[in-house]
Amino acid sequence: MTEVLLTISTRPQQAEAISDWLLEQSLPGFTSWQAFGHSNRSDHLSLSEQIQGKQKRTVMSLHLDAERADQLLLQLRETFPLYDIHYWLQPLLASGALNPGVSTAD
Repeated sequence: MTEVLLTISTRPQQAEAISDWLLEQSLPGFTSWQAFGHSNRSDHLSLSEQIQGKQKRTVMSLHLDAERADQLLLQLRETFPLYDIHYWLQPLLASGALNPGVSTAD
């Protein structure tokens, strides 16, 4: 089984719907964070974003089987046809908890 790291980037106002949808997909979990996208595609940027030279983005990353990642991308495309979603896939060499017995609760 080949594992990959699937990373998607979307506009913050679209991120909650995507995040909720991902939580419904029986996935082991994912990580999300705020970022800025920089692009030469100024037709997709607001005037303020063009002036700043960047666009706020929410990035979500998860590792899963390559076949499941392909299915998930197809489902994302079908479920959110009008959303601005950029993605990339990377081979995953290794993953896991370094200290699996340690609680994540404060």
